Amino acid sequence: MSAAVTEKGGAASSSPVVLSSTSSSSTTSAAPALPPVELDPLLKDLSEKKQSFRRSVVSLAAELKDVRCRLSSQEASFARETLSRQVAEKRAKTMEEEMYQLQRSLEEKDGQLQATSCSAEQYLKEVETLKGELSVTQAAAEASAASARSAETQCLFLLKELDEKNSTLKEHEDRVNRLGEQLNLLQKDLQARELSQNQLKAEVMRIEKEIMQAVAMAGANKDCELRRILEEISPKNLENLNKHLTAKDDEISRLRDEIRFISAHWKHKTEELESQLEKHRRADQELKK
Repeated sequence: MSAAVTEKGGAASSSPVVLSSTSSSSTTSAAPALPPVELDPLLKDLSEKKQSFRRSVVSLAAELKDVRCRLSSQEASFARETLSRQVAEKRAKTMEEEMYQLQRSLEEKDGQLQATSCSAEQYLKEVETLKGELSVTQAAAEASAASARSAETQCLFLLKELDEKNSTLKEHEDRVNRLGEQLNLLQKDLQARELSQNQLKAEVMRIEKEIMQAVAMAGANKDCELRRILEEISPKNLENLNKHLTAKDDEISRLRDEIRFISAHWKHKTEELESQLEKHRRADQELKK
């Protein structure tokens, strides 16, 4: 269109030149023939046509500019439409993928719903079964409650008996503790007596040793006199010493017998106490059950 307008404009621009040259030539050639009064209308008409042509060219240029602006706007609109179409196609493709995913998810949910429905039916059956078992359990619970009341009464009786046994056990523990204290005292007394007897024996041996040393130092002259004194004193001392040692041995033997008796009695009481503790422990476990 612009080329056509350009060609038209060029033709229009060239035509006045041609006209002007033609008019000038015709004017020069016809100048001698036509008068000036006849040339003025032609020039005026030519000027008007020239101005009209210029106005047409300006109008065509404005139309061309408007057409170019509209074409540019249409091209921009077409580009926007193309971009919008691409975005819409991409969004449609994304929506198709989402629809496909939603369809798959819906199918999975449908399968899960069917499985849940089957599970719910199974649960309902199990609930019915549990209701039957619950009724049986309730009856058993009532029987257990009656048994528990009976057991509670028995427990009260056992607790009373347990308190009595605990008091008896406390008395036995006190007796065992007293026996243990007596045993410790007897053992200490026995150790003291054995120590005293050992000291007495050591003293006798020391005295005899001193006497023998004195006899050895006195010499042969006084040997007969010392022997006579020893013969008079030694039998009496030995007899008294033997009596004293025999009495101490008897006393130690008696103390040992008492210690053995108390030890056996204490062991018996300890075993009896442990047996009672075991019985009490079992009774406590039964009460806890």
